[in-house]
Amino acid sequence: MKCKISVIVPVYNVKPYLPKCIGSLLGQTFSDYEIILVDDGSLDGSGDLCDMYAEQDNIRVIHQKNGGLSTARNTGTAYADGEYLTYLDSDDYVAPRYLECLYHNIIKYKADVSVCGYRLAWEHEDGTVTEEKEKKEQVMEYCISGHAAAARIVEKNERGMIVAWGKLYHRKWKELLVYPEGRINEDEFVTYKILYESRHVAVTTRKYYCYRQREGSIMSEGYNERRLDKLAALRECAEYFEKKGDRRETAYARKRYLLNVQISWYRVWKYMPNRKKLLTHLEQEHKKYYRKYNRCIRRAENAADRIAVMIFRLCPRIYAGICEVVLKLNPQI
Repeated sequence: MKCKISVIVPVYNVKPYLPKCIGSLLGQTFSDYEIILVDDGSLDGSGDLCDMYAEQDNIRVIHQKNGGLSTARNTGTAYADGEYLTYLDSDDYVAPRYLECLYHNIIKYKADVSVCGYRLAWEHEDGTVTEEKEKKEQVMEYCISGHAAAARIVEKNERGMIVAWGKLYHRKWKELLVYPEGRINEDEFVTYKILYESRHVAVTTRKYYCYRQREGSIMSEGYNERRLDKLAALRECAEYFEKKGDRRETAYARKRYLLNVQISWYRVWKYMPNRKKLLTHLEQEHKKYYRKYNRCIRRAENAADRIAVMIFRLCPRIYAGICEVVLKLNPQI
């Protein structure tokens, strides 16, 4: 191996954010790493800026036609020489000890994946950024099984486990680190498999990764049909655990899929009211999989889940009214 860690940074039209992102990487306390900047057909001069940074010895730049975030990640993964890999979105940034901590923990616990916490940074219209304040709480560091880590996705919808970034992966996972091209919610197709296949996963709750919330990013776009990619990922997840013979996670994955069909129906109803055929399709999808999953998911449902499914089956529009309240309280569902 040429280095211990390869840091893969997909770049697309993020010129104002690159200095902060790359600067945070160049300021790492860990020294044995390379940075791979994948210019995904940028049109705003981001590619030229990447070339300027390539004068640094540990930075490589790859230019390609625009193919989307998944394609750029896949390209970076293929070129990575490191024994370990991590991903950083180009509008985000990391603390100086990000690589050091992830690497220390993966070695200390003999883990296949190392995970750290993240904090939010909100970008305002005037360009200023407000970072989430650190709560005064005890920082925890521990090791769990891969099955337990995957369960945090399937059973608890834990965002910090779902996302590709904020993690250090052993290079043996390169064959699984293939993101579906042309999709959004691409992490939902991949991360749970790697965690589930891992023997040990090291975790620190310290928030070394800073996730920027900005207008114009994929996840801040208005609701559109592309958001339904998540349903395909969740259905694949249920099928994956069924093939693995894991009855518990199959039940939870199926429940998660059904509940997200309902949530998707509500969002289409609210933000795309003229898409009547799509609404009908989602209602039929829910009916089909409810019949298929009903008996299985009973062991994974709590009272709130059962009520939500019952109300949706009784009258989706009543369910929509309840969603107005629920999603305000928990927009990450």
